[in-house]
Amino acid sequence: MESLILVVCFLGALVQITTGLGFGLIVAPLLLAFYEPVDAIQITGALTLLIVAGIAPFVRRRIMPYELTRLAIGTLGGLVVGSALLLVASIDAIRVAALMALAYCLVRYVTVLIQGANPAELEPVAPRDEKASLFYGMASGVMSATLAMPGPLALVFLRSRGLNPARVRATVFALMVGSYSGMLVISIAISGLSDAVLAGITLYLLPTLAGVVIGQLVSDRLPDLLFDAMTTLLMVSTLLVLATKILESHL
Repeated sequence: MESLILVVCFLGALVQITTGLGFGLIVAPLLLAFYEPVDAIQITGALTLLIVAGIAPFVRRRIMPYELTRLAIGTLGGLVVGSALLLVASIDAIRVAALMALAYCLVRYVTVLIQGANPAELEPVAPRDEKASLFYGMASGVMSATLAMPGPLALVFLRSRGLNPARVRATVFALMVGSYSGMLVISIAISGLSDAVLAGITLYLLPTLAGVVIGQLVSDRLPDLLFDAMTTLLMVSTLLVLATKILESHL
């Protein structure tokens, strides 16, 4: 089990660096299969925060302040709601929610690949639809608190508006820094910090950092197709592991 998580942390960090999204999406469902929900979320949140906090300063000029502000306002409310849900929901309910969220993101991801949209054709548009940004921000906050996955919904919202991918990536990174920081503060204040969380962070930190370093070195050298295939395969494998764990708990 530990060997599998070590490998997934490395690959998840590598995908996060090269594609802008993926660590929480890949690692959180796997940790939820072996840890208590609060512990899994705190481990994933701490590791992902290290990744995005290291990247955000380098892309700060591409951040879209208006979109980030609207999403952040919604995220703040979502963090409170999600933290409360995490306390009252059963581990099976959290695992099923993770399975559904991951399946949705996988379908969206594959759909984009099939459509074959050219990122160069996407241009920034004027800010609009404030209610939608607040809704997606709140949903992102709930996913951050319960599943350690604030990025996918924010990414889907921004990309659906035709915004430039590089600016979307930078804005999502900035949102993640605030979201994971807030999630960890609220979670630790409510549930404390267990020995299992500290041990998990210590154990998985090295492969995560290795993935970051390797990702920085190879991100401009390997074809996008390889990383698209890697992301898809990792999501599929994580879905299978999580689904197996859910079935085992009912047998």
